[in-house]
Amino acid sequence: MTLNFKLSEPARAIQSTTACEIRPARWGDKEALLEMIRALAEFNGDTPEIDILSLIDLMSADAPWLKLIVAERDGVLVGYAGLVPGVRLQHGMKVLDLHHLYVRDDARGLGIGRALIEESKVIAAEMGCKRLTVSTHHENTAAQKTYLACGFEALPARGKTFAMEIG
Repeated sequence: MTLNFKLSEPARAIQSTTACEIRPARWGDKEALLEMIRALAEFNGDTPEIDILSLIDLMSADAPWLKLIVAERDGVLVGYAGLVPGVRLQHGMKVLDLHHLYVRDDARGLGIGRALIEESKVIAAEMGCKRLTVSTHHENTAAQKTYLACGFEALPARGKTFAMEIG
C-alpha cells in the first residue's frame, strides 16, 4: 500500500544544515546512481532489477523518461531524486511525480532530502506543472513526516492500481 501526497501552497523554503550542491545528474554519476537506486529498492522490500544498461537507456532516451537530480557533498553523491512527468488529462494539467527520493544513511537528517524536494519544485514550475506528487509505502512514516513538513498534503487512496508486463 502506498500513500499519495501532493504539494500544497504555500510551502516554506527550508534551509539545508549542510553544504551540498543539488544539480542535474551527469553521465559520470551513473554508477553511484545505480548503487543508490538499488539501495532504495532493497529498503522498500523490492528486488532491484535495474542494471547499468537500463539506467543508460533511461538517462539518454530521446524523450527522457525521467529527470535525475543529485545531491553532492564534498565530491560524493549522497542522494538523488527521480522525477517523472505526467498529466491529469481530465483537468488539462501537467504534473511532475517525485518517483524516487533517496538520501544515503550517513547523510540523513541534514536537510538534503528537503533540498532535493525544493529543487524538484523549481523544476516542476519551469516545466509548467501545476502539481508535484510523491508516494510512499504506508509503513514509511519518516518519509511521510518529511513530505508533510515540506508542504505536501496527504491524499486519500484512489483505488487499485493494475499492471501488465509488455514484451
